[in-house]
Amino acid sequence: MKKHFPWKRLFLCLGLVSAVIVALAVHPSQAKVRDAGEMKDVLTAEQTRLSALDAQDVPTLEKIMADDVTYVHASGKVDTKASYLDAVRSGRLHYISWQPKSMQVRTLGKDAAVINGEYAVRVTDTRVQPQPFALDILILSVYARRDGRWQQIAWQSTRAVVATAQ
Repeated sequence: MKKHFPWKRLFLCLGLVSAVIVALAVHPSQAKVRDAGEMKDVLTAEQTRLSALDAQDVPTLEKIMADDVTYVHASGKVDTKASYLDAVRSGRLHYISWQPKSMQVRTLGKDAAVINGEYAVRVTDTRVQPQPFALDILILSVYARRDGRWQQIAWQSTRAVVATAQ
């Protein structure tokens, strides 16, 4: 059976990101960190996610990733929570290291936050290529507070462009 590209999920993710960008442009005061504690909690959730990826700790990832998460890799591959965790569980997707290069958090109200930044990543993803590879990525990650905890609801990454001397 032919698999169909999840256009609906991709457009939903892009719509969410667009809504966040519009909210920031229209109401810049909303973009200010309302509470340093909230920002710290979101960063803690992100750091816990990275540690879980390094350790291939699927039970922790199941808690941090929302059931409706859309995960868009720098390769263009789009995962659902189920397909992502299956790839981690099976070893097809194995993160060797994550090194944050920069990270900014903005809270929007008390139940939504956006992280943007840059990571240096070393990964094996046999769904893309058989050998481990390293890349610098720019990321946009959206978290929502659900049932009293921060959950990742969207991830978008793209390869960072390396500046060259002209």
